[in-house]
Amino acid sequence: MSHLTRHEILKEDKFLLTVDSARDFFLARRKEILMVLGAAGVVFLAVFGARYYFAQQDETAKDQLSAALRIYHGTVLGSAPTGPAGTSDPVFATATEKFEKALAEFQKVATQHASRPSGKIAKYYAGLSLRDLNKTNEAVATLEALSKDSSDYGALAQRALVSIYEGSGNLAKATEVCQQLSQSKSAVVPRSETLMQLAQLHERQNKKAEATKVYQQLVKDFPGTSTMTEAEQKLKQLSQ
Repeated sequence: MSHLTRHEILKEDKFLLTVDSARDFFLARRKEILMVLGAAGVVFLAVFGARYYFAQQDETAKDQLSAALRIYHGTVLGSAPTGPAGTSDPVFATATEKFEKALAEFQKVATQHASRPSGKIAKYYAGLSLRDLNKTNEAVATLEALSKDSSDYGALAQRALVSIYEGSGNLAKATEVCQQLSQSKSAVVPRSETLMQLAQLHERQNKKAEATKVYQQLVKDFPGTSTMTEAEQKLKQLSQ
């Protein structure tokens, strides 16, 4: 039996024929293929590198935010700042010292990572720190900028603004922001809580009709809850 030639063997096996054709194609265009593969490798490395960089930036932002939050929730011990034994929680001689240091850290994170969640949370707490330092105008400016963000962070900023306006006696502005917040679908600020606060703000301004309307909305939207019970009691008081 005579030996089959290479071509005859390949004719008998389509798979081998395909492989051999691919080999011939590669050898003929080796330079072009290697250039394409090299370019693809560069693109892959660039994409991978970018993802790694942004992941590292996110971790850095989270670490910085965590450190700032520890300061914000630190302990004020008066004239002898020595923390509880066995803890590493930051301690401060005065509340002003604590909030000023927290503010500086929050502002740093908010500036460096403005578009990241950590940056937005830092901006929210920067507003709270300004409020705690009685810098009301600056707190309002910081929180109003964040309140325009259509996210949970924006809803948190609106809630803080309601509190600031109400605390400063500007009930009309507090009511305006609370009304906007009541339209939010954010899970971090319960709608029942916002509507109850809105109705109470109306009451404090002797706007019985507006308050009644909101209480009725609470009874309708939250049946069988403690919120509904409270709203019904308020409606009875307003009808007297």
